[in-house]
Amino acid sequence: MRFYFQSVAIMIRYSAYYDHLESAQKDSLDITPWLLWFLDTLKEALEQALLRIDRVLMKATFWQRHATTVLNERQIKVLNRLLDTAGEEFEQGINARKYQSLAKVSKATATRDLAELLEKGCLSKLPGGGCSTRYTVLLGRTVDGTL
Repeated sequence: MRFYFQSVAIMIRYSAYYDHLESAQKDSLDITPWLLWFLDTLKEALEQALLRIDRVLMKATFWQRHATTVLNERQIKVLNRLLDTAGEEFEQGINARKYQSLAKVSKATATRDLAELLEKGCLSKLPGGGCSTRYTVLLGRTVDGTL
């Protein structure tokens, strides 16, 4: 099983790849700059792989902890979306309006679902609040302090 994709890292730096390769073939035939570039690209690919692995482990741990938690399909869908995009799309957390949009439900249902997820230890409130309370996935410890 592959956990890193060198080709993706090279495609992101496509023009630099060919610049370094051409330079190594035409100039002094010193491949040191190309090797340094290639190893730097490999390092980037491996770092991205580690981030993907961390995200998979985090999601697996979350679902193991909530294996017996009774959730409806909407809640599972939204939690998976939050876990899949951890730190990106929902950097500021999720509020009732975003939940409503993701789950295709009324504002009342979104608010009720979010309150249940909070009560069941799946979400935690972010600081702030008011009429636009934001929530984030509760990773690590549960509300009662257990893992």
